[in-house]
Amino acid sequence: DWRGAYARVVQPLAHDTWYVDALALDAFRERGAQVGVTHRHDWTGRVFHMLGVNVGSGAPIMPRARVDGALGLRLGSARAVQVTGGLSYVKSVTELSDVAGIASIAWYAPRAVMIEIGGRYNVSRPGDITSHRLSSTVVWTPSPRRSFSVRAIGGSEGWQIVRTGTTLTRFHSNDFSLSWREKVTTSLALTAQGDWYRNPYYTRSGVTLGVARYW
Repeated sequence: DWRGAYARVVQPLAHDTWYVDALALDAFRERGAQVGVTHRHDWTGRVFHMLGVNVGSGAPIMPRARVDGALGLRLGSARAVQVTGGLSYVKSVTELSDVAGIASIAWYAPRAVMIEIGGRYNVSRPGDITSHRLSSTVVWTPSPRRSFSVRAIGGSEGWQIVRTGTTLTRFHSNDFSLSWREKVTTSLALTAQGDWYRNPYYTRSGVTLGVARYW
């Protein structure tokens, strides 16, 4: 069984948004924690960038360090299409590491629907193991108080450390999630998400519950 807790603080400003995240996790009979900071800057109404850094506590189930960067561009007269591309680096607590290119295109469609398709091409070292993953996301926001999203991911993985001395390599996996957010007052919201993940070695399913406070 997996257990964990997370916290996120978001500070939006005129052209900058800061995200601070913390996660504690108990999985595969290992315990770990990580913290991260992400910065988003809107250069214009059409161009923005994001840069994030995460650091782990040293547990094998989490990366020792991770850096993600992306540049985004909004297209069209209504800026309803958003194209994003970037790079990612992940370092494990062992000699394993990943370098990846990421890309996505999102359409903010009528009737408060957002549709996004993305991909990730990954090179794992040592061994120069290549892998790729494709994702699709649909978000529906029928009112300012409520939103629903569904996300599907599939493809291959170069490696995954599940506990000290046990590493899975070169396998395919699928991931599916459903989430719901409901604003119960002007300053409080409830969130719920269901997840399902499967690879040749194990299947994981679970629920994540959260409370958000707005200022």
